[in-house]
Parts: sequence; C-alpha cells; structure tokens
Amino acid sequence: MEMKRHSYYHLIHHGIKTLLVDRIGHFTELEYHQYLNMMTGKSTCFSMSNDELVNAVNSLREEGYLEDLKSSIPHEA
Repeated sequence: MEMKRHSYYHLIHHGIKTLLVDRIGHFTELEYHQYLNMMTGKSTCFSMSNDELVNAVNSLREEGYLEDLKSSIPHEA
C-alpha cells in the first residue's frame, strides 16, 4: 500500500499545533518547525522518510495530541 505522505503531513502539523497550544498557549509556524526539528531532527515533513513520518505520528498519538483525528490515522502508523 502506497503511503499518503500528505495525510501524515496534516496529522503531524495538527498534532504539533495542538501540543504547542496545550503546553505554551499559542502556536506559530516558526515554533512548529523548531519543535519538529527537536522531535525528529528535520525541520520539515518533506525532508522526512516514510518511517520518520510514521514515528512522528505515533509519538504524537501516544501523547494524546491526535485524539480528535484518531480515525484519520493510517493503519501503518
């Protein structure tokens, strides 16, 4: 099954946005890229491998930041 990378991009963006609003009370694109870099070593989803995308989604899901999109998470994650 071919991975739908854009689905993962959306999930990661949503999860990190939710995390940042929860932890620091606001969200900016700069903070998103900084947190993604801290989390994965990459500052954009485009530069991540398929495995890195899956791992990032799994991490955000395990921390509870994708609860509202749980049904959208692909089965590979």
